Amino acid sequence: MSAGKETTFISRTASDGKTFRIPVGIITGDRPGPQVTIYGGQHGTEYDGIEAVQRLYRTLQPSELRGKVVFSLATNEASLLNWIQFAPTSPEIVDMMKELAHGSEYLINCHGGEFSEGMCPYVICHLLGDEALDRKAMGMAEAFGFPYISFSKYRGPPPETGVRPAWWLYPAKSMADDLQIPTITPECGQRGSRDESSSMYNGLLNALKYAGVLEGGPESTKKSRTIGDRYWITARQAGLFFPEVDVCQDVVRGQRLGIVRDYFGNVLQEVDSPDDCKVMNLNWGMPVLEGGFLLWLGKIE
Repeated sequence: MSAGKETTFISRTASDGKTFRIPVGIITGDRPGPQVTIYGGQHGTEYDGIEAVQRLYRTLQPSELRGKVVFSLATNEASLLNWIQFAPTSPEIVDMMKELAHGSEYLINCHGGEFSEGMCPYVICHLLGDEALDRKAMGMAEAFGFPYISFSKYRGPPPETGVRPAWWLYPAKSMADDLQIPTITPECGQRGSRDESSSMYNGLLNALKYAGVLEGGPESTKKSRTIGDRYWITARQAGLFFPEVDVCQDVVRGQRLGIVRDYFGNVLQEVDSPDDCKVMNLNWGMPVLEGGFLLWLGKIE
């Protein structure tokens, strides 16, 4: 294919007749090189990723590129148009995501920043168990330039204990595992932000430089630190959540992080930190259900 920009839609129709589609942008450089696929909007109300991916497609020119970049510009269109937070990914969307990954050496899936969510910027690095592929994924995660990296590796189904294990210990099998393509998932943004700081956009530029699609070296200045043990904190009963900390804040064991009240102001739960940690993700939404997410903390190594 000759150098240039193109746009298209791909679509799939489910057995119930519902049609899913993804707007796709493709930039082919004027020199040979690798192919990278970048997804924005798998969760349609995570605007940082959507804005950064669409901005990158708008601004990059074929003359700057070696190889090809495939952009999924609104991966879950129904979630985006209908303002559906934390929307599930239908099999039809997964199938289209795999189609867009075909021929790529790297995948980047941009997430973070739901309306009711705050994120301390970090990158999930998906390890595949292949030394060469894992080196590529780790290199891209480091190059992205976010301050923290979370390593995720599929270990098979969790043991039958009757208690749901921590999701980061037994992550579900991902598209990266199925395709055996080095993959990172950058997470940043909060409360409907649109990458105003250009953190996601600049990270994508760094990743494309690492992959050899763009010239030059990544402009990250600090070595990323690893997220170790984590604490996923939930509500003991339904109520209204009032956080007393912010994302990226360092907290100490026993520090109060927030409270859950009922409608009348009665305290249902005092949320205390179980360890010295950093607040990585925070629910800014007021209502919470029993077992609902409040925040998660990470031990930084």
